[in-house]
Amino acid sequence: VTEEERAAELQKTKAIPPVNRLTVDIVELEALRKSVEDFFCFCYGKALGKSTVVPVPYEKIQRDQSAVVVQGLPEGLAFKHPANYDVSTLKWILENKSGISFIIKRPFLEPKKHLG
Repeated sequence: VTEEERAAELQKTKAIPPVNRLTVDIVELEALRKSVEDFFCFCYGKALGKSTVVPVPYEKIQRDQSAVVVQGLPEGLAFKHPANYDVSTLKWILENKSGISFIIKRPFLEPKKHLG
């Protein structure tokens, strides 16, 4: 193998674009959001006294912010759906799971199903 062939081979490998960093970031962001959402559902279920995960009623909590208290979030960080947090906030939440808990002051009652 001549020096020219080696140089040509090296050019080919350089010409292959690296993995699109944006795609990787989006995949990572979605994975972080999913992890935080699962964690919040676990905390919400635990606060309700259940051993299972319970979907968090984000809209109801936004409307009635005194009904559910989320302890352990950084000062000034509002509780909201994980899709609304940036990467650094999502990572912080996952790194500090042990200090985060939910307290339900007023449970949200499901509307009664009408029979007949």
